[in-house]
Amino acid sequence: MLAREALHALQFPLANAWLGAAAPCVCTASRAFGSRQQDSAGIYEDSFRSKPQPLQFARGEVQYPQQLEGNILGRAFLTAIGAYSRKQRLRNGASVLYRAITEAAERPELHAALGLDGSKFTSSHSLLSLHMWLIIRRLAQEGTPPPKDVKVFNQMLYADYFFKDVERRVYAYGVTIHVSKWMKRLEQVFFGGCEAYDAALQQPEAQQTAALTGALLRNVYEGDEVQRPWALLLARYLLREQQCLSMTDTEDIYTGQILFSTDIKISKR
Repeated sequence: MLAREALHALQFPLANAWLGAAAPCVCTASRAFGSRQQDSAGIYEDSFRSKPQPLQFARGEVQYPQQLEGNILGRAFLTAIGAYSRKQRLRNGASVLYRAITEAAERPELHAALGLDGSKFTSSHSLLSLHMWLIIRRLAQEGTPPPKDVKVFNQMLYADYFFKDVERRVYAYGVTIHVSKWMKRLEQVFFGGCEAYDAALQQPEAQQTAALTGALLRNVYEGDEVQRPWALLLARYLLREQQCLSMTDTEDIYTGQILFSTDIKISKR
């Protein structure tokens, strides 16, 4: 599978053990999940159909204190501690990129267009995880085995930003005991989902939308057939974003200079 090597490169033993087995249905993520029932998926039928285009967007980069960067001695100090090294630049870029991911995953209009309740933990977590999967899958296109930059960047993005952010969200959700068990389960859900979505995209092109819709219905919408129209919209969104990311320069991803699409159209019925 395309992203399997990239996923294995993330240094989490439990995650790698999970990948050694067939990816199960992960629809048991949490009953805290809620879907929006007041809207019909049909009013969003025209969404996510526009022509894919690169996601490049000027966000700016991580800035060091001006009192250091503004003079020779300060820049020499930053150089000495590795602030301008490739590894640190990748870490800075991962920080900026994760901001783009959280912005996309927390957009109320995207939750509405996908039939999700943004006030529920699992809804936001599902969208965070799916955008992470999109990035990991895009960087897997850089080669097999993945280049060093891809390994380093994926590790930083996952461990330093996604994992820590999810832990913060678990605490904010009100969990104060057995947090490590929650985190292990959420890690299982994440890697199992990545495997399931990759498997869906291994199908012939004509079958990919249906296969991905089925995987999303199980993993995001708890297998509820009533939610299939929403799952189809989510599949269309992800497939379009995948195409957009494929057109986006790798260095823009490494530096976080992207903006996920907002191709949401509401039809009057």
